[in-house]
Amino acid sequence: MSSLPNGTYGFRFNSSANLPLCQLYAVGHDVVSSPQYRWHGLERNDGPMLLFQYTIAGEGKLILNGDTITLTPTTGFLVEIPSDHCYYFEPSEVSWEFIFLQVRPHSIMPLWNDIIEQLGRTPSLPPDSAPIASLTKMLIAAKDNEISDPYTASSYVYSFFMEFKRFIDSNSVQFTTPSAITEAVAWIDKNFANMISLEQLAEQVGLSKYYFLRSFSKAIGMTPNDYVNRKRIEHSLELLLSTDYSLELIAREVGYSNASYFIRVFRKMIGQTPATFRSNKHQHHYKRLFFS
Repeated sequence: MSSLPNGTYGFRFNSSANLPLCQLYAVGHDVVSSPQYRWHGLERNDGPMLLFQYTIAGEGKLILNGDTITLTPTTGFLVEIPSDHCYYFEPSEVSWEFIFLQVRPHSIMPLWNDIIEQLGRTPSLPPDSAPIASLTKMLIAAKDNEISDPYTASSYVYSFFMEFKRFIDSNSVQFTTPSAITEAVAWIDKNFANMISLEQLAEQVGLSKYYFLRSFSKAIGMTPNDYVNRKRIEHSLELLLSTDYSLELIAREVGYSNASYFIRVFRKMIGQTPATFRSNKHQHHYKRLFFS
């Protein structure tokens, strides 16, 4: 971090309020040692603003909701401007070094609120984490005059918040998939066209039906029925593109009792009928199609 450019880089691009751009206001790196460094969120006139600040070395103080929080290395904080908060440097032998980002709330507020909901106002982030790397990249780009228009600025801001979200998702409480659920998934992958009842499958892997359903959904992120449908529709995509089988035959091949039900599930998951999907003359020959 010591090689970071010092100073604050501000941006005041004109862009249509109707465009969903993330509005970068300032990015910077500073080292402070004066007790005069003090910012109160209700005394500023540069809002509305969102501020993320991350301590590299030394420490600062943040007063938030009546509590005084010590901002040690690897600690960041997220506050809105204006709001009732105050961050400052308390006299010390060691200077407070930090990087920061200020953005307008327009377009980014949902992501901001989601991050705070999941990590709180003062998250801890490793210095080599993706969000901090993204913020560092933005700072260097600003110093090198590479952020010259609102679209580039927006892409840097959006990338930072996406990396923040990715960090949260990848570092959430780790859940080890129970061996019984791993066994059930493997069985479904192999036998989705000839499914047994969920009660039978639960018994086969040694679980009660209720515990099986709950554990499967927690580990896989969807119900067993949804997972079966996903596997069936994935296989039907291959058959639609690589064979001239009738829809009735494809339905039976993947495990549905009739074509009408197959069509209904397919439309719900893919957004079009199997016939429309197959008849598109410009259809890519997908090796795999990802869908939610």
